[in-house]
Amino acid sequence: MLLAVLLALPAASRAQDNAQNDGNDPLTPKAALQLQDYFQPFLNERLGSGANQTNVRGVLPHDALGIPQFARASFPAVASAWGPAGSETGIGDLTVFDVPVFTVNGVKFGVGPLAVAPTATSVALGDRKWQIGAEGIASARHAWGLTAGLASYQQSIDRQSQSLTFQPLLFYNLDDGYYLRSSGTVSFDLAHRTTVVPVGIGLGRVIPLPSGRILNFFVEPQYSVIRAGDGVPTFQLYAGFNIQFPLGGGSR
Repeated sequence: MLLAVLLALPAASRAQDNAQNDGNDPLTPKAALQLQDYFQPFLNERLGSGANQTNVRGVLPHDALGIPQFARASFPAVASAWGPAGSETGIGDLTVFDVPVFTVNGVKFGVGPLAVAPTATSVALGDRKWQIGAEGIASARHAWGLTAGLASYQQSIDRQSQSLTFQPLLFYNLDDGYYLRSSGTVSFDLAHRTTVVPVGIGLGRVIPLPSGRILNFFVEPQYSVIRAGDGVPTFQLYAGFNIQFPLGGGSR
């Protein structure tokens, strides 16, 4: 209901002609605070089971060693899982990555190290293992919107946890800051041999403020067109709120 109200708010400013692309580009050079939720009421082969995960993410562009880079920390601050045997609520595993960014023919690329800290309070809410891996990001802006993609690989030292994910991002800009989006994350759990390929279509809205900050609200239902393995989501609702802050207190 809150997202519906926010999506309907009048635009506060038209300070940026391409605000949707700025708000949705994972490599926009602005610091950001993101609150994103995955509600999964139906899990494959687990009747009466579900899960929910609320992630708090911080994004910080920086120029360490004179190279443009992006650091991101993602923390499942509230994670829940339930089923016929009961329910558990706690926190999930902390994921951090840093990627140097390069631009080739107008397309931005970033590849760098990734680490996972075992902060989950239960094995139902996270792997609870130290993991290392790599993150890759690419984004390209167009007159009609934005295409981008995130890919990651991570594994524990004992290889009991090992996964590969790919998230293609597609944004089509509409009038007055609205946009259509699709951002399902394809996931391969190599240790447990599960696969899920969700496809979604959602609606979002970007509101640029005179201060240079950008507000972004969205909701996106996703259905898993391919799912193999016990416990992967059959359907999920992905929703979130992001706010971006210009570096140095001004627009970039």
